[in-house]
Amino acid sequence: MPLVILVTYAHSYGAVDPDYSLLTSEWDGYEVLKLLVSQTLVKVVVPVFFMISGYLFFNNVERWNLHVYGGKLKRRLWTLFLPYVVWNILMVVKLNHSNSSFHFSPSSIWSQWEKAGIQTDWLGMEHWMTAPCNMPLWFLRDLMVVSLLSPLVYWLIRHWGRWVIAVLTVVYLSGIGAFPLPGLSMYAVYFFSLGAFQSIHRHDPIAVALRFEKPASVLSLLLAGAMMLTYRTPLFSPLMLGFRLTGAVVVVCLAYRLLTNTRHRQSAVVCRSSYFLYLGHYVFFLSFIDAWMLSIPHSTLLFCVHYLAAPLLKAVLFVLAYQLWNRLWTMLFSVKK
Repeated sequence: MPLVILVTYAHSYGAVDPDYSLLTSEWDGYEVLKLLVSQTLVKVVVPVFFMISGYLFFNNVERWNLHVYGGKLKRRLWTLFLPYVVWNILMVVKLNHSNSSFHFSPSSIWSQWEKAGIQTDWLGMEHWMTAPCNMPLWFLRDLMVVSLLSPLVYWLIRHWGRWVIAVLTVVYLSGIGAFPLPGLSMYAVYFFSLGAFQSIHRHDPIAVALRFEKPASVLSLLLAGAMMLTYRTPLFSPLMLGFRLTGAVVVVCLAYRLLTNTRHRQSAVVCRSSYFLYLGHYVFFLSFIDAWMLSIPHSTLLFCVHYLAAPLLKAVLFVLAYQLWNRLWTMLFSVKK
């Protein structure tokens, strides 16, 4: 749930939309906070999701065959493909209603946004990221594509695991070929393969992460600070790529320590409501919350409060809506039985 809420901050545009350039003494606290959360910390979320997906995809697989492959794809037909299509269609309906210049085409559900993000590689070349009309669902799109390629991933990792990871790490950090095709990003290939490597070779991902916790933590802090100082410059991209990797290690360690030091465990319903929040927060932006919070007098402090509180309030409403829907659905089926 915390990571999904962090995703919502990436698409929470706050009270004002400052022109992020270089961090200077003229920046106020609101602009610094927004850059730190929405353009820096949030970068670690998707890599962690891809690593978890890669690990779970091959978890407990003793021998790879067509039966296993078909079963994996069948389950993801319901958990990935169907939600992806449904929530993109809802976004199409919304855009068709609110944007007179919008015209539906098949690309709307695959690569509506052809320039959703920019990345500069070591050679100074720029690569553009693509996304469907429901922008956050590019993660599901790329996960579906890399899942289809899982037999190749399994074979390469099984036979040349360390070499494959080493080559992918260099290619990933270089930024070369970052987004060669819509649906086949280097983010998906690299981090899914990292998770797959741990699973296929029976490594404990938590133990591996804990081995690198201290250097990863130090590097993450340094890289995060450097990212804020170089936002919208060519240096930002290579720093971001490094931060995604080290930050993912830190997140795994933090999650492990949180779970081992508390008795709280997320229930299945909470996990599903987190997925519901991820799927729907870009479609139902709940802008009335922003309008209500911005109706109060403006100041830097209140802008910060609005920026931090609004996504949390929206997340609470999404979770409550899912909980209500889940109870009604359960009651309906219990009555039928």
